[in-house]
Amino acid sequence: MRARFLTRIKKWIISVFNPPYQLVLCDRMLKKNSKEYLYLFKLYGSHDFVKLSHADILASNQLLSAIRPRDLIKIALLENHRKEEEKRCKVEEELRGNQYRIHLHGNSETFSGESICRNIDYFADLAPQEVCKIAYATGFQKGRAVSGHISRAAAEARRQDTPAADGSGKVLALRRARPR
Repeated sequence: MRARFLTRIKKWIISVFNPPYQLVLCDRMLKKNSKEYLYLFKLYGSHDFVKLSHADILASNQLLSAIRPRDLIKIALLENHRKEEEKRCKVEEELRGNQYRIHLHGNSETFSGESICRNIDYFADLAPQEVCKIAYATGFQKGRAVSGHISRAAAEARRQDTPAADGSGKVLALRRARPR
C-alpha cells in the first residue's frame, strides 16, 4: 500500500518537472515585410520565449513533438485560414472612371464596373458589400449618362423648335423650389 503511494508521488513529481510538451503557444504576430506569421511559444519551466514560423515548425520533428497537439491544431487552422484569405477575390483599389483593381486567383487585374456587373458569376467570391458598392457606382454613372443624353436631346429639340422623334421634347427642366 505504501509502495503504491510512493510510486504515485514519484510519477506526479516527474510529470510536474518534466511535462511531455515543452512549448506552449502564447501569441502570434505578423512578420515584418511579409504576410507570414511568427508564433510565440513559452518554454516550460523558464521565462524564455521562442519565435517560430510555420515552416520552422514543420521542418523539425523535435519541434513537432515538443509542442502541445492543441497548439499544433490551432496553428494549422490559422495557416489554412490565411491561405484561403489570400485566394479570395477582393477589391484592392478603386480607380477613376469606374475602374477597379481586383485580386483574383492570385493575380491583380483591372476591370470596369460594367464588366463586373455583367459577369457577376466570375466574381462570386467578392464580398457582398463590394458588389453592392460597384453596382451602385455603375448604375449611378449610367444614370448620369442617360440624363445627359436626354438633356442634350431636349436642348437640341428646343433649338430646332420641332418635337423630337424620341419624345425628348416633352422633357421639362426641373428647378429648385424657392423657400417661402
